[in-house]
Amino acid sequence: MEKSELTPLVLQALRKAPSSQYANVSSIVEQLSNQYVPARDGRKLVEVIWDLLVQGVLAPGTGSIHIQSSVFFHVTEYGKQCLEAGEVTPHDPDGYMKRLAARVGGQLDDIVSLYVHESLLTFVARRYLASAVMLGVASERCIDMLCSQLAEHLAPSTSASTFERDLERAGRSVKQRFDLLWNRLLAEQLPAELRDALEIQLGGVFTLIRYTRNEAGHPAGRDVDRETANANLELFPGYCERVYGLLRHFGVQPGEANGA
Repeated sequence: MEKSELTPLVLQALRKAPSSQYANVSSIVEQLSNQYVPARDGRKLVEVIWDLLVQGVLAPGTGSIHIQSSVFFHVTEYGKQCLEAGEVTPHDPDGYMKRLAARVGGQLDDIVSLYVHESLLTFVARRYLASAVMLGVASERCIDMLCSQLAEHLAPSTSASTFERDLERAGRSVKQRFDLLWNRLLAEQLPAELRDALEIQLGGVFTLIRYTRNEAGHPAGRDVDRETANANLELFPGYCERVYGLLRHFGVQPGEANGA
């Protein structure tokens, strides 16, 4: 098996046995995958465990101050929060991307996919500000796609030309573009499943963008800690799912948004 296949299995094993040894994790992985872990895959399994140690999900020892053996390891308090958050975890970048595509119901926009993946890679490298910035770019792309498709949806009505003119005046001001989009969406007759919690969902996208930038789109100079970067990545799939739901409502199928 590849490391990308072993990582989600290891995370599942740690949920079952948060204070464990290599042999125990290997045994649970075998049960979950219904196959024996040969020596060549065992080396990869050690690498996955080491990656999680470096990322702070695991720590050496049993978790007790009386017994500290490098043979053992245990899930940290931060690791517990990550494991309890569910299947979509930034500590499994490949699995995250697969589940994100499943949430939106098809192929992700190329730009969104590129920057979300980069956000994940910088996150596991413990570059949390860079991770937040990359996720902000992906989030801004989502808003741009919505603005573009909404303008097409409104055409050829006069409101379409007004909307496009206002967007042009807004330039790259994220706040102004979001406000225009939000007000226009409120005027639309959206189905209940899209209108419910719309403010929370799209407001969350806006928060992700604004956290690292000011109203003009320039860097805001804020620092980002691990917990904030992790929380943003855990919440992003829900935001992205809502964006793609709106895109479909306005006539775009998954994958067609590329190049919007």
